[in-house]
Amino acid sequence: MIACACSAQNVPPPGDQTPKSGADSQLTAQFVKTGLFMISGGGCNTLLRLSGNGMILVDGKLPGNYKAILRQAGKLSLSDQPIRALIVTDYLENHNGNNAEFLAAGTQIVAQENVKESLAHSSDGGGKVAAPTITYRDNYTIRLGGVEADLMHFGNAHTNGDTVVYFPNLKVVAVGGLYADTPDPDFAAGGSLVEWSPVLAQVLKLDFDVAVPSSGPMISRAELEAFKNKIDTVLSRASSLVKKGVTEDQFMAQLKTDDLGWHLNFPGQRLHSLYAELSRTN
Repeated sequence: MIACACSAQNVPPPGDQTPKSGADSQLTAQFVKTGLFMISGGGCNTLLRLSGNGMILVDGKLPGNYKAILRQAGKLSLSDQPIRALIVTDYLENHNGNNAEFLAAGTQIVAQENVKESLAHSSDGGGKVAAPTITYRDNYTIRLGGVEADLMHFGNAHTNGDTVVYFPNLKVVAVGGLYADTPDPDFAAGGSLVEWSPVLAQVLKLDFDVAVPSSGPMISRAELEAFKNKIDTVLSRASSLVKKGVTEDQFMAQLKTDDLGWHLNFPGQRLHSLYAELSRTN
């Protein structure tokens, strides 16, 4: 556990949070709630949580954004406090692209244990991506400078190492890749469309009113629940097709999703993986 018995710091949002020049021009910041900001651009949304003894980041963007992140952190915190912890919500490069730089600066990198194994098979610019320094299986809590971040892994969905980050006193949850325009399970990394809805059901048990996905704007509890309901509808239709004996090569043509506003694309091995997991549950 990363812990510090310091008091929390409440920092009001600066009047102008839009970067002006250089690498910062690719990143924009938005106030979420007191002491919490969303930094967009650079491949994903990054959450910055301020405390009385340093900062916590959620997801570290694509390679090349390290200095821009630090500049944004300095502007938003109005201080030169260090980033104590970087939480990564899965193994993908847009969350882990600057791990080496964070580690060199003394930042602890925290992830679900399956992320470490997945990163061992990933590369950043031809080399291995720096692994997390702290891993957990089901849950982990960071207490720093009077603030709390609860990390939870509810099962396989987008990947097998998805982390949900809950800030209980703010009623905000970071959901990483668990919310997107359309669900996109990474089957090669243990992802599952069948298990996605039960994972979201666990997230929805938390007391929150704002959710922050890896990309796009912040969403409400109602929007996350609506996304889950769409997945339930797709799974019901998909399971029905498998039960009827629709073959794999005809499956996507017969799976209706246009009324949901989704165009699901599962070619080749991805289709085979989806059809196989649906077959196992029927």
